[in-house]
Amino acid sequence: MKTNIKSQVWIETAIYTLIGLTLIAVVLSIAIPQVNKYKDRSIIKQTVESLSQLDSKIFEISDTAGNIRVINFNFNKGKFEINGIGNNLTYALENTNVKFSEPGVTLKFGEINYTTLEYGSRYNVFLTLDYSNEFDITFGGIDENKVYYPGSYKLKIENKGFDSSKGRIVIDLEVI
Repeated sequence: MKTNIKSQVWIETAIYTLIGLTLIAVVLSIAIPQVNKYKDRSIIKQTVESLSQLDSKIFEISDTAGNIRVINFNFNKGKFEINGIGNNLTYALENTNVKFSEPGVTLKFGEINYTTLEYGSRYNVFLTLDYSNEFDITFGGIDENKVYYPGSYKLKIENKGFDSSKGRIVIDLEVI
């Protein structure tokens, strides 16, 4: 009889442990995606602030040729593209749970264009500063694309003056 009681205690302990672990797994499976969604939304909001600062510096130097400004640009997730060919700056956060705007529709708030695209059951969020009608964006004096990944960067922004062949002011960006 004593052996039955000891084995019953061990069986109950094992069952309660399994129930406890199952409950923890269920709670984590619900909580972790919500935490990640909150983190991604926070990252997007911080990047919007950084892009707004960058935009204000670009317009600040656009008045006079030779003007130079240096700005710290930080982002923790995603990628940042300086598109000298398309004359725009784009931040992309891919494969996220955050549906930041209506999928497939580009919205403009201030100078920033917000685009969310469906990616399976997840989303790709793009924040774009489009200067194609105002400036010729270059990187190191060359019309090319540069992609940067998470980190801290110092961007030098310089007004190179009016280019009569392109009919626009040349804004040169460079990472220093």
